[in-house]
Amino acid sequence: SFEFWFFFAIHLAVFFSFRAGLFGSHQVDKAANLGLDWDFVQVASAITTFFEVFYASQCFARYMELYKATTGMFEDAYAFAYLLRAHIGEEGQAAVRLSTRFMIAAMVLQVFEMKKIETESTGSGSGDLDVMVKFGLLKRREAESMRSQKQRHRAMTALGWSAGFALKGLNEAEAHHNLHSVMTIKLFKIKSGQQDIISTLALPVPYQYVHLLSIMVCINLTLWAYSIGLSNSIFAPVVFFFASLIFLGMLELSHALSDPFGEDEVDFNVDAWMAKCVEQLIDIIEDFYPGHADGMRNACGAEGLLSQWADTAKTIFEEVAVNIEESHRHPQGTSRYLRVPEQLRDEDTSGPRTPPGTPASGHSRYALLGE
Repeated sequence: SFEFWFFFAIHLAVFFSFRAGLFGSHQVDKAANLGLDWDFVQVASAITTFFEVFYASQCFARYMELYKATTGMFEDAYAFAYLLRAHIGEEGQAAVRLSTRFMIAAMVLQVFEMKKIETESTGSGSGDLDVMVKFGLLKRREAESMRSQKQRHRAMTALGWSAGFALKGLNEAEAHHNLHSVMTIKLFKIKSGQQDIISTLALPVPYQYVHLLSIMVCINLTLWAYSIGLSNSIFAPVVFFFASLIFLGMLELSHALSDPFGEDEVDFNVDAWMAKCVEQLIDIIEDFYPGHADGMRNACGAEGLLSQWADTAKTIFEEVAVNIEESHRHPQGTSRYLRVPEQLRDEDTSGPRTPPGTPASGHSRYALLGE
């Protein structure tokens, strides 16, 4: 950055001027008129280091808070799509698709607001609606109805439309009435996450603190440039180079972490996350079991796979419970073993049940309860 090379140039000017004898002599004592006591510099360096580390930690905490809120919004969207898919079913697929489309539209509008994508001419944010229409997330008449709204209100409107079609699908599927509140709560969680992001971005680190810290860093680097420049060592420029690089680098990194929705290296790749989210949401609501509803009924009913496994599991768990109860009746000081149920033994030909390395004869090492 410009600041780094500016202070480095000051240091080099002092360093070579000192070695050229422009300060009157080749040795400048710290008590001389042109000398600088390093103890004075240490006081300024310690204070500046403390405030810069504190500022960096606050920016990183803010960065992680925004990350959790952003990823949580995507997770809530997945949960909402699963609920739609499970409780409305294929018969109400039209309502599922409409509700999911408006939920995606609300999330994309939120991304536009976070990244401050607006039209340059009016600043009204209507350019985002044209993008939504272009990619099919909104119909032309839907976009026109939103155009008169403020940009921060459009995501909420789309979520309201999503809730309306979700409830319509639940009513058509004759789902339990409690599901209405469950689905609405999921959408409220999405909106709550969006609002947390907007509120956090609207409350940055106080400008006065950042301004004061910037002044402190400039003063500290000036003191370093002069005091380190009054050195006879040829490694003085190297030391100042890396010291100033670390100080200014931490400050720049903290500025980038405070708003991770830009184009910096450490910013969130929200575009890729949003594309992945849309792809997974489509998979959730469009992928059916082979054979659709009939296939699902055959797998669970005619073949009886689930009922067979339920009976087998019940037998296994009952036998394990009995063996545990019997093992506790042994007196203390004797070895107590838990008999492995027949379904889980090595000789069971239905498939490998025990971990590799289990002895073939006797009891499994996993059956030993202790002494």
